[in-house]
Amino acid sequence: MKILVDPEIFFYGRCGMVRYYSRLCEELEKKGHTIDLPLIRSNSDFISGNWQGLTAFSGLPLGRKVLNKVDVLSKRWYFRKVREGQYDVVLITSPVFEDEFLKQLPSGKPYVMVVHDTMRCVLGPDGLFDPAGSNADRLAYLVRRAAKAICISVATQQDTLQLTHVPESQTAVIHTGNLLNVSVEAKPSLKLPARYLTFVGDRTGRKNFRFFILSIAEWMRGQKDLFLVCTGKSNVWEADLLQSLGLQDRVLFVDAPDAVLVHLYKNALALVYPSLYEGFGLPALEAMAVGCPVITSTCGALEEVGGEAVQYVNPADKDSILNGVKAVVENEQVRAQMRERGLKQASRFTVDGMVSAFEEVFQEVTRK
Repeated sequence: MKILVDPEIFFYGRCGMVRYYSRLCEELEKKGHTIDLPLIRSNSDFISGNWQGLTAFSGLPLGRKVLNKVDVLSKRWYFRKVREGQYDVVLITSPVFEDEFLKQLPSGKPYVMVVHDTMRCVLGPDGLFDPAGSNADRLAYLVRRAAKAICISVATQQDTLQLTHVPESQTAVIHTGNLLNVSVEAKPSLKLPARYLTFVGDRTGRKNFRFFILSIAEWMRGQKDLFLVCTGKSNVWEADLLQSLGLQDRVLFVDAPDAVLVHLYKNALALVYPSLYEGFGLPALEAMAVGCPVITSTCGALEEVGGEAVQYVNPADKDSILNGVKAVVENEQVRAQMRERGLKQASRFTVDGMVSAFEEVFQEVTRK
């Protein structure tokens, strides 16, 4: 089968969605399918474009402007291929739900899309909004015209049906497999503390970092040997918050390529992931897959991913967050049980199962 893949997601940096589509393309090719990806250059190490060496321009004056024009050329190349119709199915990847390709799509040619979440606005416990803007409307517009909308969880499917009013048969649930190579050996240059919690991924909006750190600040100040290690860079506003809480020396920030990320999970007392809304919750799955206890919320798809293997908290209740963290950190027996249950739960989410389910969807939509 020949699958034409929208290149847009690969213009983005190193993030979960880029990893998702890169791995999906790689595994589909291994199974004998032809992936037609009109990509001049990728902006991450997950996948390469046809002329990936052009990325070297990024360090030059005006280099970013040059590369932005290169990305536009990739998209135009894709639109031309859509018009030509030399494929069985189109897989769209645009994270902002670009719909220009519909004007190029020949009659009778199907497209499939993946719904990672429905871009919902979430009111945080501190009263601040995480706005979705008009993305939800564009998402609904594309789902209604898709041959099949693949939802990465049952929770996301239910949200999608509520948003779009399409029949359930127009959607399919394909759980995301664990995309992190958990066997990679890490040699991180940074010496980590002996006892730490970890917070992985974005810390803004619905990820609920601000409310989480406020919830545990007083208790954490009394735990002199306990640290929090976060992935990614900090900013001046975050630093100011931590200083106001007296935690500026107890919260560390590290760059986390795969080898470092696996090391973080393997050695942490727990991953804390108190999100207000998740279409899936990949960090929870990654952590469980290497035996890291997980403290997470009951929102979105997180209960679907965590099953009975994790410690759940109410992400809008300070006492619930604090008590959940203490229950794990202060009891080694609890952590040992969570490690065992987490490994078993994570084994249910495989990349091979995910890719095989995609194959079934592609076969279904091309038979119509």
